Amino acid sequence: MPVGNFTNVSAPKQRRQAIFIRGLVQGLVVIGEIGMASEYEDRKRLTFEQAEGAEPLPSQLKLKEISPELRARLWRIFYDLLVDAKTDYHYDDLDDGCVEVLRDYHVTCCFRAADEFNSSFHYWVEELKPIFMQGHYTKVLGFVQWMLRYEDNPSHLEIDVANALRESGAAYVFEGDTIIPIGSDAERGTLARAFADVAASEFRGARAHLRNAGSELTAGNYGPSIRESIHAVEAVARVLEPSARALAQALAKLEGKVRVHHNLHVGFCQLYNFTSDEKGIRHPLLDEPVAKVDETDALYMLGSCAAFVSYLINKARQAGLLDEATP
Repeated sequence: MPVGNFTNVSAPKQRRQAIFIRGLVQGLVVIGEIGMASEYEDRKRLTFEQAEGAEPLPSQLKLKEISPELRARLWRIFYDLLVDAKTDYHYDDLDDGCVEVLRDYHVTCCFRAADEFNSSFHYWVEELKPIFMQGHYTKVLGFVQWMLRYEDNPSHLEIDVANALRESGAAYVFEGDTIIPIGSDAERGTLARAFADVAASEFRGARAHLRNAGSELTAGNYGPSIRESIHAVEAVARVLEPSARALAQALAKLEGKVRVHHNLHVGFCQLYNFTSDEKGIRHPLLDEPVAKVDETDALYMLGSCAAFVSYLINKARQAGLLDEATP
């Protein structure tokens, strides 16, 4: 019998069929509304062109890649700093603070004579804009990182740069005072937690090694990056067990105190042995010009060592070896 045909059907059954059909229609309406709401939420995250399929959807950028969007976002940040530093809208002079920063950059990064320094607004726009808009990714991120590490940089600069990297889908993240490559959002979270965990003064060495590992990785120096990553773990282990002379000894002694799982201990010692065996990572090169490791190896070791640093510190806190109030 066709749906909706109530001929020769009892009244109670007609009512049940009517209720069923009405419920089905209402359910379809709700599903349609949910679908429309979901589509609306999706479109809010996209440009009109992307939503219509005229442009590709945004995706995570690759390492060593700077998109036109990221270039434009970063240049806007630094162009606005130059505009804000003008002493008067109608003149070309920059204020003393900005001049001091640019003079240091002129001498210490560009290696140019101090007496050839030009302090005009338009000179520095013409000098810096090509770096941001056409320069190699190392030049762009190198200048940005130099500014971020400058002692008297503007208070909002770190937030602005971090937002630009995140919103443009860059494969780099700003942590501490260093721009570090990442492979995924999970690695972003791992590095953020590790830098937070080594913020305490006793872990200055580990923090410096993590920072250096990120810098070397960004620069394409994969062997040195791996070396710095493993040194970060060594630095934490030696803080927690000062009597140990090597990482394996430190982990062995810590295993009883903080209940490091034995298999984790063994696994990390194997990674440590890898860095010792591969020429050019932890020991001087003899026959090979460079260590036989690549970007993937270095990225993996940075993430693994950052995670293990956090693991050791938090295990030590649980065991009462560190002050709970320590950040």
